[in-house]
Amino acid sequence: MFPLLSAAILLSGLAASTGIAQPKPLTEYDLPGLDNTVSLTSLDPWDVVQLIEFLAHRGGLNNMVIGPGVSGLTTKLKFENVTVGDALEVVLSVNSLAYEVRGGIITIMTDAEYQSQHGASFYDNKEVKVIRLKYADPTRIAAILEPIKSTIGTVVADPVTGTLILIDTTSKIAEMESIINGADLSTVSRVLPTETQTFELQYADVEDLQPEIIAILTPEIGEVRVDKRTKTFIVTALPHEMEQVKHLIGVFDRRPRQVFLEAKIVQVSLGDDFRMGVNWDHLFHGIDPRFSLASSSQPGSLSGVAEAVSPAATLTYRTILGNSDLNVVLEALKQVGETKILSNPHVAVLDGEEATIKVVTDQPYAEASLESGTTNVVGETVVFLEVGVTLSVTPRINAEGMIHTTVRPEVSSVVGNYQAFRTVPIVRRSYAETTVLVKDRETIIIAGMIENSKQNTQTRVPFLGRIPLLGALFRTTANQVASSELIAFLTPRIVSGEESHPLSERQGKTLKPMRR
Repeated sequence: MFPLLSAAILLSGLAASTGIAQPKPLTEYDLPGLDNTVSLTSLDPWDVVQLIEFLAHRGGLNNMVIGPGVSGLTTKLKFENVTVGDALEVVLSVNSLAYEVRGGIITIMTDAEYQSQHGASFYDNKEVKVIRLKYADPTRIAAILEPIKSTIGTVVADPVTGTLILIDTTSKIAEMESIINGADLSTVSRVLPTETQTFELQYADVEDLQPEIIAILTPEIGEVRVDKRTKTFIVTALPHEMEQVKHLIGVFDRRPRQVFLEAKIVQVSLGDDFRMGVNWDHLFHGIDPRFSLASSSQPGSLSGVAEAVSPAATLTYRTILGNSDLNVVLEALKQVGETKILSNPHVAVLDGEEATIKVVTDQPYAEASLESGTTNVVGETVVFLEVGVTLSVTPRINAEGMIHTTVRPEVSSVVGNYQAFRTVPIVRRSYAETTVLVKDRETIIIAGMIENSKQNTQTRVPFLGRIPLLGALFRTTANQVASSELIAFLTPRIVSGEESHPLSERQGKTLKPMRR
């Protein structure tokens, strides 16, 4: 039904709204000589080309082209005082020949050649009319028109769009239009072939899908009702549109993938030999060869807020291939300095969502409330400031199963107090942010966050160092700089959401010393 409808509508678009433009008779063209009269009687057949040339000569038609396909013989001829134009049209029609007039030149060709150029026969006097019904059933109206149309006419009904396509002569189409206008009444209602189905979403949001579904439906026919509380759609649509709605919901309402994140935030106290931070190439080179640790590194950029005692550093990240033993790396870090695990969180998060892990202490302080427009203190409010370790991670899984991970670790600590109206804590923050692309179960190592702190230490001789004034000779004061590096280990794993999330097996086992 639909291919026929499309073809008919296309044909109607090529024609005028009242039908396909028909060729004008030769007598309607302003060509000199067509009004000349001619008389001819012959009992013998004439070659059709010779007859056309004869009539052209009698009418003085000097601008004429005869196509190569024109051939054949005429039967008996008898013209008595007829115009050259009328005689020429009769000869052409009985031999199924067509003509065109352009720029005063007459081109004569076969009807097949004319159809190949114009898509319709030269002698086809049918027109096409597309009528959209408002109320009546197209199939019922088509049955009423069946005895009205001519033997060469056709009526096509499309009940889905309420459309009638009439293909017939001009007079018959006018007659059928009169009948249609009398039958397409508001008191008659056609039954649309729609269907209604209910869809309950499992994962997607109705607000996201509703405009996509409405775009599929036919206006004034399709309908969508939504219950946000139960995430339910009630869709009324035509059958072919309902299939598109099912496909759309199936694509969007899929179980989202999840990423299980295992993290370790480690603080390493740096000795004098490691003031510039951990040398990871040296660290991995010295690891027990029985462990297979493959890694790669790439420089990043450091973003941090700290006091001037923290020197400039370069953030770097490395990755350790899946199934490697992270405990081996932690043991190796003890060679650098004292190692302290500040946080060891693990959490599952939906694909594309941000997971935030905090191990913090609420540091209280009093905040003064001033009288409007003055500096008079009218009260105070206790404010809590989060101090500790915060790790923000946003994983995104691509089509290849790789995990595009945005990581932002932050460590904050109180380093002093500022005395104004009230005592306000001075907080040092160190943080870094980077984005890496890793495989499933690979461990990301983010390092390079080095913090230096100054400590004043005093040594004195017992008893003598306490003597006023003279005791200064028995006391020494020195400034010591303590350096530490914050290292974040993050292992993302793709999970379906159905299984439990045990920690990686590689975090629990250690090997015995090698035999000598």
